[in-house]
Amino acid sequence: MQKSTCYSAVIILMLLIAGAVSGQTLPKIGIRGGVGTDINLGLAYGFGGNFLINFPNNSLELGVVLFGGSFDETSEEGIHTYEETTDLFVFGVLANYLIGYTPRQSGLFFGTGIGLASISMEWEERSDTDTSLGTPLPGGGSLQAEDGAGGGMVFNLGIGGSFSSGLDLRAELPIIVTFAPAGGKHPANYTFSE
Repeated sequence: MQKSTCYSAVIILMLLIAGAVSGQTLPKIGIRGGVGTDINLGLAYGFGGNFLINFPNNSLELGVVLFGGSFDETSEEGIHTYEETTDLFVFGVLANYLIGYTPRQSGLFFGTGIGLASISMEWEERSDTDTSLGTPLPGGGSLQAEDGAGGGMVFNLGIGGSFSSGLDLRAELPIIVTFAPAGGKHPANYTFSE
């Protein structure tokens, strides 16, 4: 609880300092949502809220983001067919520096960002013919599964177009790198695009 309070205080302090430096009294509030894919074309989704702090010709966006998705893969090895499913949920705090972005002005802009994330993952591999995976399945075959949570960094790159209505469209590539792998087995990097 003390760490959460400390992190919240640091974020609020950053907003106040950035607002004072930019000459703004209050940051603008925004919401965002998106859909995309992982590296294997699995479906991913994301949404969040942010504060936008304007500087001349650039802006800083500080916010909370949620990513999630379910990714399925089927492979064959000899006479056995394996089905893997990975369910992923990411909660993070992200700061994006928007280069060339001015709210309510039409134009092209670029974004780069960094943040911290909490990652929850469920992974399962099953085969109806291979009995060596671990837990037996009714009717034959077996499965193995891992659940876990961990922390990580989010690195973000993107390009977008802003419109005079206040709406902007972006193509982003957030890359999530774990500190400690979920489940403790192997390092994992997750990539989504919105």
